[in-house]
Amino acid sequence: MQTRALGLVVVALMVPAAAVAGQPAGTAPTFSKDIAPILQRSCQNCHNPNGGAPMSLVTYEEARPWARSIKLKVAKREMPPYFVEPNVGIQKFKDDPRLSQAEIEKVAAWADGGAPRGNPADAPPPRTFAVASDWTIGKPDLIMSSPTMTVNAVAPDWHGEIGLTPIPVGETRYIKAVEVKEIWVDEKVGGFRYKGALVHHAALHAGPKENFEATANVSTAGVGAGRFRLTYELGQNATVYPDMVAVKLESDSVMYYSMHLHANGVETRVRVDVGFVFHPIGYQPKYPQSGFEVMGQSEDLDLPGGQDNIRVDGFWRMPKDGILTTFEPHMHMSGYRMCVEAVFSDNTRQMLNCSGYNHNWVRVYTYQEDAAPLLPKGTVLHIIGYYNNSPSNPRVIDPRNWKGWGNRTIDDMFINLAKVTYLTEEQFKTEVAARAAKTQPQVSASR
Repeated sequence: MQTRALGLVVVALMVPAAAVAGQPAGTAPTFSKDIAPILQRSCQNCHNPNGGAPMSLVTYEEARPWARSIKLKVAKREMPPYFVEPNVGIQKFKDDPRLSQAEIEKVAAWADGGAPRGNPADAPPPRTFAVASDWTIGKPDLIMSSPTMTVNAVAPDWHGEIGLTPIPVGETRYIKAVEVKEIWVDEKVGGFRYKGALVHHAALHAGPKENFEATANVSTAGVGAGRFRLTYELGQNATVYPDMVAVKLESDSVMYYSMHLHANGVETRVRVDVGFVFHPIGYQPKYPQSGFEVMGQSEDLDLPGGQDNIRVDGFWRMPKDGILTTFEPHMHMSGYRMCVEAVFSDNTRQMLNCSGYNHNWVRVYTYQEDAAPLLPKGTVLHIIGYYNNSPSNPRVIDPRNWKGWGNRTIDDMFINLAKVTYLTEEQFKTEVAARAAKTQPQVSASR
């Protein structure tokens, strides 16, 4: 991992200005013409005066002092925080903010050339930024709030189920996108602040009230074809569902919240808000999505104290034909990388994806429809995790200690929480044929 990152840095930092793709020989890129469009697309969602980043990168005056830091962060692919490795497996994702190699080289050439401003007339029109209370998915059609919880200043991690909140829809609605916000309620100032640090995760389940009351197993109580299930984790981006699949909120159903909270040194009241954008009334999707699957779970996780490059392997078999619509690594503080490989019934293998992992920025990677893996029944998904429980990992609180599987933040986990859409045999054959009729797919397995 470290060797590969250093290799990327060398590539980006050693490119002379004249060698940058699309750049006239002997000229350095300028902020106005070359860098501002990159920052607008991939950085300014957070790096703006109202964003969550520590500095704004909207204007030249704001960005210029950070030129060399920007160069280093994008060369190491630490920024933007979207960690799918660009040289492994499928590369077609929805809402992908990553910089291309050519853009990384352009940023490096700009910084090395003295970070010139250029002609302000070359700059794109400035963006209008939402305040922190706005949603990246646009104005939601429905916002649901969990009950508010009080987290003591110093306390052990808290795990529990809260609320059976009625879902206020008059008829079944299909979800186009969903986003979750952690809300710190601040009654002293008569409002609330949008932060993030108390909620380790919130598992959200929707279904008939009687299902939840009839069983103690909340993880399966709301399960049904197309019913909404989602696990929100710290720093997670919004989920935009593929148009072909149906995820629904039903009338006369309830939302159930399974929470994991941890203290931050200040007594705080916290809740989660869930924003939904719906498809129009009358929308008819092709397939009901089957929710997420817990892939690769290994409760005998063994992470010795003080050790790096610890590898863990897990396996999960497709019970039916289906489409894998997301790649969603879930680890804790020690985790730094996860890969998923498909092993087909004829013993051929294909690496679907590898990504870095940072527990402060949990990412959901949603495949574009024409790239989502088509996986026959019986396909084994081989999940590979890499952990660093040593002092070189700044996220590990005490690297002297052994770590194993556990719900606490200081414990660790090993899961791919991928969303899957199951198909009948005939539907699967139809999808394989449709994919084959287009450009050569990245992943498509026939029987």
